[in-house]
Amino acid sequence: MLRIGLVLLVAAAGAGIAIADGPVPITLHVGETQAFEVGYAMGSFCDDPTIVRGEMQSGTFETNLFVVTGLRAGTTLCRAGRIDEAARPSYLFQVTVTGAD
Repeated sequence: MLRIGLVLLVAAAGAGIAIADGPVPITLHVGETQAFEVGYAMGSFCDDPTIVRGEMQSGTFETNLFVVTGLRAGTTLCRAGRIDEAARPSYLFQVTVTGAD
């Protein structure tokens, strides 16, 4: 069983799948938009859609984009990808939106 876990870990690292201790931090201002490459991840969800708008977009042939736009000041968690699809990557982001400058 350890061997299978190690093979999966190495395959995931080679495929560019995010393996992290916690959510990836993102900071943006109200009205600002940022895009992040998320491989073949599909679908997205944010805990508080009043703070940030998150959506998936086509990027290149090899990657999709998770695009976030700050709507109001606050912090929320967003996921790009689905946790019930083991064959596809899933990324967790902690998005902090600050007031407009």
